[in-house]
Amino acid sequence: MRILGIDYGDKKIGLAFGDSDAGVAVPLDVVPNNGEETILIFSEKAKSEDINLIVVGVPLSTGEHHDGVQLEKTRKFISSLREVVEIPVKEQDESFTTADSIRLQKEDGATADEDALAAMLIIKSYFARITEVTSD
Repeated sequence: MRILGIDYGDKKIGLAFGDSDAGVAVPLDVVPNNGEETILIFSEKAKSEDINLIVVGVPLSTGEHHDGVQLEKTRKFISSLREVVEIPVKEQDESFTTADSIRLQKEDGATADEDALAAMLIIKSYFARITEVTSD
């Protein structure tokens, strides 16, 4: 299954690609958040890239980078996205992905933007969750 991972932000959105058959996820790009225009671009990208699933990180844990307002904004984005794409859009907890992406840059020398790295980590968390569910 081909997956588009999204790390949603008010100003910019991190993107990653994942393949569940191969169990890989890679950071792609960061795009500006231009509201409805961006949602339409994602819809077209899903079609042109033969994406089967979109996984969007949601801030389920509160803390320095997360609060209820951001959760509400992210869920509104997800709702708008679901209205225009013809494939499933799922939520995945994104707690600590920003901190982990910064760590990847500092400790492992990752050169991708932290938002794209966060999107990659969202996909990896999704893989771990679905593997956990299917192994039970």
